[in-house]
Amino acid sequence: MPKDYFAYVDNFKKYKDIESKMVLGNAGRGNCKFTIAIPTFKRPKLLEKSLQSAVNQKNIDDYEIIIIDNDPSGVLTQEIVKKHLKDNVYYFKNEKNIGMFGNWNRCIELAKGEYITILNDDDWLSDDYLIECVNYLDDDIDGLYFRNNIIDLRGNKNKSKAKYEIIKKVLNFFSKEKKRLSLFDFFLGNQSAGTLGVLMKTDYLKKLGGYNPKYFPSSDYVLHANYCYNFNVYFINKKLNYYRILANESAKQETLRKWEVIDYNIRKYLIRNINMNKQILDFLNELIQENRIQGMVDQWGYRTNLKSQYRFIKRVYNKIIAVKYYLNL
Repeated sequence: MPKDYFAYVDNFKKYKDIESKMVLGNAGRGNCKFTIAIPTFKRPKLLEKSLQSAVNQKNIDDYEIIIIDNDPSGVLTQEIVKKHLKDNVYYFKNEKNIGMFGNWNRCIELAKGEYITILNDDDWLSDDYLIECVNYLDDDIDGLYFRNNIIDLRGNKNKSKAKYEIIKKVLNFFSKEKKRLSLFDFFLGNQSAGTLGVLMKTDYLKKLGGYNPKYFPSSDYVLHANYCYNFNVYFINKKLNYYRILANESAKQETLRKWEVIDYNIRKYLIRNINMNKQILDFLNELIQENRIQGMVDQWGYRTNLKSQYRFIKRVYNKIIAVKYYLNL
């Protein structure tokens, strides 16, 4: 039986017995409009820029910043937070490391904001991010996505990557300023760099069960597509925030192989819920898959193998025959 990626799972209960203790911040926290949540683990130098960007949001007061430290012994991290401590900044330490997606879920649990954005500790926000959210939010909007600036610090630029960037710039130029995201958009690919710049309702994320670590490294892809399927989410064609690419776990060969397989299967699942011809969508999935693999080869140094390439060519050939038959060509 095919996997139901949107089936409800309570991903909060796995770590419910592990406490997150507030180490810095005022005890009397109240509700607010926005939460900027920063999950962190042993990266105090990177965290400082992320925290500064959250503190420096301009023309808005109705928000909080929570830092959730997955390292119980994070002394240096605590010093960084203390250096930038404000009335709306709160620093928590988990008693034990609960994993990356476990910590993202803890951010959701601890948030007091009606809306939450999760800011990873190696990325940073534009100083007008929250006020831009205010400008675009209305009663019918449950979530917002923005374009991001890419800061690639790996120094491995190549012609293929430059070609992708040119294509993206052309497509973005012709895109609408504001667009309702559909499941088909997520079929074409995850619509965000992790959680950067993604604003969602805290209670709605809880209703969907949070991020499922079982779908690593694509847990965000699954939850965000599910959120978009159930609620009104809009993409804003405005470049805010900064996504920093480092040599981290996302670039490990084992992680890239998992990415290759699970993203393909997620798209196959999404096809079931998209009101379009399934044979054509299946064919598109094969083309998207090859494009994704080539992108991982060019941008992340992914080492694929000839057997998988041969299987892909065979699948595409079969899909072409099926589509040709369907269209009576």
